[in-house]
Amino acid sequence: MDHGTVTREQLFDMVWQEPMLRIGERLGVSSSYMARVCTELRVPRPPRGYWAKLEFGKAPERPALPKSRPGDVTEWQPGAVIGKNEREAGCRAKSAVSVDDARSSVPGKTVQRRPREPRLVEKCHPLLVGVKSHFAKTRDSDTGILRPFKRLLVDILSSKEGLDAAMGAADQLFQALTARGHRVTIAPHGGQLRRTEVDLREAPLKGHYVRSAWSPERPTLVYIGEEPIGLTLFEMTEATEMQYVGDSTYVPVSSLSPAQLRRYEQSRYWTTTQERASKRLRLQAYCPAWRVTWVQQWSEAKPGQFASMVPDIVRELEAAGPRLSAQIEAARIKAEEERRKWEEEDRRRREAEAHALQEKRRQEARKDLMAAIAAWDEARVIAEYLAEVERSAQQLDGDERQRLLHRIALAKELVGNDNPLDQLLRWKAPGERGQVVGVGASWHRVRP
Repeated sequence: MDHGTVTREQLFDMVWQEPMLRIGERLGVSSSYMARVCTELRVPRPPRGYWAKLEFGKAPERPALPKSRPGDVTEWQPGAVIGKNEREAGCRAKSAVSVDDARSSVPGKTVQRRPREPRLVEKCHPLLVGVKSHFAKTRDSDTGILRPFKRLLVDILSSKEGLDAAMGAADQLFQALTARGHRVTIAPHGGQLRRTEVDLREAPLKGHYVRSAWSPERPTLVYIGEEPIGLTLFEMTEATEMQYVGDSTYVPVSSLSPAQLRRYEQSRYWTTTQERASKRLRLQAYCPAWRVTWVQQWSEAKPGQFASMVPDIVRELEAAGPRLSAQIEAARIKAEEERRKWEEEDRRRREAEAHALQEKRRQEARKDLMAAIAAWDEARVIAEYLAEVERSAQQLDGDERQRLLHRIALAKELVGNDNPLDQLLRWKAPGERGQVVGVGASWHRVRP
């Protein structure tokens, strides 16, 4: 069943007017899916037992619909894919609750637990809660930068050794932006926002091939007012002299002792230069709108310097917000003008094609009509000729007349008895060509 777009306000009214099961049946989805839609659109729904209590006048009051935040999903098309930003955020928030608090309520019982990883920071930003274990599950990397299998993650790229520092720096930045009233979140599903490519090299060289770095499924965004700005925090790589030590293994020359260096002076060992993680961070901010190209970067000169850069980064991002808003609006106006121009060109093209087709059909109709006239004239001449010969044959005697009449019969058989009027009946005027038309009891499609 086809249904129109449902807004947050409409969904809020629906779920408080009738049970979720009936709404799901009407929209062609399950009640559990409707619950997920409510979660993603941040629409409060009735608690368990609400409709039974309502019958007895004891139901709780209907809450107010929360105001939508920048970047929130505000509408849903039944049958369309719904994202899971809010559900992921809810899972991260639940994982931040200490298991010790939940189990301490059992008196006299000692619980044996596996040691857990210490938290990076207390009350860290929701995007960073519980994600370290996902970054640890990674593919092999030539540079040492992690390539996790999970892609719906915050946009951080770092080595295993630098992951804690990168997550700490991201938390400081996200917390500072949040404290200023700017929402930091992962882009909503289907938001049509792009992520700018990242070159991990400290000093990128044009014309030098480099393998593409890992990228998340969706950009990480900070909303300055209503405008999104993409954020990518990554550990830079630097050109490092590497020593081949056998078994397809390279190690940094700087990590080798003098004795090891002397050992690898043999001809079967060699040194080369490769990109390796530097433990220094770089933040790349960019405009995720497709028609606006804006990128700004902030780089550490030495590890651990990022914290002191955060205040300046926040100020520069806040200053960039209004400028990007103006550029995005200008790009929108330009795109609208291009769309109107394209539509006008498309209209003219279609009109020209229609005119050319009409002229083609007129020429074909005229050609067919002239052919019908020529066939009529030819048939008339042949008929008059044979009639005159047949009259002349009546004046002959005996065998000669029979031979002539036999020849006339053969000629008529060759010419046939096609009625020229049938050609005119089969003829199609220009307006009839390309349509299904009938001649008597037969129907056929006229070729264009």
